Amino acid sequence: MRFRDIEFRWCSFDKKYEIVKWYKDGGKEYCCVVALFDETKEGYDMRTIGSRFFEDKDAFIVGKHAIQFLNAMFYELEREKELE
Repeated sequence: MRFRDIEFRWCSFDKKYEIVKWYKDGGKEYCCVVALFDETKEGYDMRTIGSRFFEDKDAFIVGKHAIQFLNAMFYELEREKELE
C-alpha cells in the first residue's frame, strides 16, 4: 500500500513488514526504511528508525493503519488456529 511517498510493504529480505519513504533524485527513485513491524506472541509491534517516522505526517497515517491491519490479521489467524 502506498500513500504519497510512504509505502507499507512486505520485505522478503528481512521477512518483515516495513514502512519506507520514497525519494526522487533526478530520474531515479530510491527509498529508506522508516519503521519495521515485529511479530510477538500478542500481535505486532512497530519499531521506528531514528526520528524518520516522526518527521513525516504521512508515515504516521500509514503506520497507524498498518498496525491495525497487522493486528487484525494476527488475531484472525490465531482464531483459526484455535478452531482447528
